[in-house]
Amino acid sequence: MALGTITSLGVGSNLELQDILDNLRKVDENTLNLKKTDKSKLEEQVVEFDSLNAKVLNMKSSALSLSLESNFLDKSASASDEDIVTASVQSSASDSGYSIEITQLATKSSWQSVGVESAESLVYAYPSTGIASQSETVITENTSFAFTIGHGDSQKSIQLTLLKNSDLEAVADDINNAAGNQTDDGSTYVTASVEEKDGGYYIHLKSTEENTAKNNQILISEGPTSFISPDITFSYQVGATGGTTYIAVPPGTTYAAIASIINDDPSNTGIDASVIDDGSGENSYHLTLTAKETGEDNRIYLNGLTMEEVQGKDTSLNSKFSINGVAYQRQKNDTIEDVSQGLTLNLKKEGKTTISISSSMESVKTEINDMISAYNEIIQEIKTKSDYDEESEEGGVFYNVSSVKTLGYNLTRLLSANVNTGGSITSLYDLGMKIDRDGTITIDEDVFTAAFASNPEAIKDLFIGNKDKGIEGLGDSLNNSLRSMTDSTGKLALEIDSAEAKITRLTETIEITTERLDKKYELLARQFVQLDAYIGKMNAQSQYLDSIIESFNATMNNNK
Repeated sequence: MALGTITSLGVGSNLELQDILDNLRKVDENTLNLKKTDKSKLEEQVVEFDSLNAKVLNMKSSALSLSLESNFLDKSASASDEDIVTASVQSSASDSGYSIEITQLATKSSWQSVGVESAESLVYAYPSTGIASQSETVITENTSFAFTIGHGDSQKSIQLTLLKNSDLEAVADDINNAAGNQTDDGSTYVTASVEEKDGGYYIHLKSTEENTAKNNQILISEGPTSFISPDITFSYQVGATGGTTYIAVPPGTTYAAIASIINDDPSNTGIDASVIDDGSGENSYHLTLTAKETGEDNRIYLNGLTMEEVQGKDTSLNSKFSINGVAYQRQKNDTIEDVSQGLTLNLKKEGKTTISISSSMESVKTEINDMISAYNEIIQEIKTKSDYDEESEEGGVFYNVSSVKTLGYNLTRLLSANVNTGGSITSLYDLGMKIDRDGTITIDEDVFTAAFASNPEAIKDLFIGNKDKGIEGLGDSLNNSLRSMTDSTGKLALEIDSAEAKITRLTETIEITTERLDKKYELLARQFVQLDAYIGKMNAQSQYLDSIIESFNATMNNNK
């Protein structure tokens, strides 16, 4: 139940006491509602002041850029044939031109296998033994068996005798248990296992240790090989100084599997492997290895896998070019930044071309246009928010706010200022600026473009000025003035502070007034309840007297 509201009020008296109470409160709340309206308008004003301040800051950002001499030192590069090379420059680049001849583009190292029937063709076939059972005798007399694992100083030689009448399982056990095959940690260097494919059994030898950084190739030097098949090993590395990766290939490995092994190897960061179909028909599938990056530092070195080097076999993988007769080689074609200070090259194709360097004012043009756009947004916002609506008889949020109107006048005055440069361009009017009737600014593009084409130095003087002669440029003048408008002591900040202070005071007044009215009408509600009860009691007594009188009258009439 709200304060000052009794749902049964008036029942006893048959009077509209609640309506009377509500109407009294509405009268008292008129002043309170006016204060709430004032608070809402001030809150809206703060939001709009913040928006206006942000637009002035945007204008200041462009003015700051136009006050920096470094922004007038930009240069541009253009090639006489951009199909051969494109270039970009920094302000530190020499103004002289460059003669460039590209004799070779950087390429990616690549290898390709012979053509096979499909991606599932085998790189290393299973042995065809014809052995139908693991327990079939394969050694008919004592036989020496010797093999090595590893390479160089880390190579291990393992020798044993395969006993007469041994079957496949016995041979595998003898290899696993051979004295030379035991490691210090109780494992084996080589693991022998009996496997079966297409009805034929064989013994598979593989390195127990799985380490792609180590050469664990297995080579049988003596003994049976028709039913014993070791993994074959191939290696690759990227770059002459790159680490070597060793890949063990078991029997039954396909070309597609080789590609997956290389691509999935965590240590591989420089090679893309794939199986491609060249479309030639029969035996058109090839395993290809391609370096991910161009240049000699990314050349692929391959050993143990039958493939042909198809790119870079007889020539360097680097780009080769000359600048003004000086020869260069680089690992790449794009973003070459170290051949001349401030110059970046992107090589496209072989050929000769020239690069011209010239001053560029494109960023200056952009900043001027951005500053004018920011100014126009400010003027339009001031006009829209300051108008008075005759129909609603209400003014905009900036209506009668003199500081906002003054802001618009000051901005127009700043942009219209003259700078005594001593040259032909002394104001923005000389760049084609026009002030329209609504206060916004337009730029005559023909005048604007012609001024930049004919006299860029005069434009620089307009914005930068001359410190030696004590001439402040338009860029500094604008930046300093706009900074004072937007800093913590500027007019916009003061307007915001003033509005927020008023909001605080109104909030306190509204809270106090609301609390006072709540107490007042809580008391009135209780008094009205008492009044209602009293009137109800009086009505009841009146009705009782009326009934006695009616009864007396009726009795008298009956006695006549």
